[in-house]
Amino acid sequence: MERTRIAGRLLSRFAIATVAGFVLALLLSAVMPLAFGDRSLVVRSGSMAPAIDTGDIVAVHPIAATAARVGDIVTFDNHGQLTSHRARAIERKGADVVFTTQGDANSGQEHWKVPADGRIGLVRYRVPMLGFVVVKVQSPIGRFALIIVPALLLGLSLLRRIWRGEPRATRLDAPAR
Repeated sequence: MERTRIAGRLLSRFAIATVAGFVLALLLSAVMPLAFGDRSLVVRSGSMAPAIDTGDIVAVHPIAATAARVGDIVTFDNHGQLTSHRARAIERKGADVVFTTQGDANSGQEHWKVPADGRIGLVRYRVPMLGFVVVKVQSPIGRFALIIVPALLLGLSLLRRIWRGEPRATRLDAPAR
């Protein structure tokens, strides 16, 4: 009986540590870039495979358009949608910087321009597959589960303690009775 109880406690601690580690990884990869002026984006297409896959999270750092170099993966506004592709050619034409970009998995190229004093995004790093989780959490069901499931687990844990009659923690500075 005691072994079963100890095994159950170890298993529940392992599960809690696993979930906490996963949540921490999610928060760090999605929120940490904000602390450095970056932005995290979920990749929704395979146009940059194998360098960046669908479902990855990328951290995008704003840079001056003139600071971009050929070979950089840059993020730009493509008809109202943010797109991250590799810079194939960069040319300064008067007051503008003209970019030719192409996804690593694409055969076609995009041509776009930015004012020379404008800013674009530079992809700094990626976190593989974590974007799938972010998309699920951002859905109404995901948000509901993120609140309800921990609340239910906490409630069940408290009810279990009450029904089993486990002793409550006592204050160290309280006099013994």
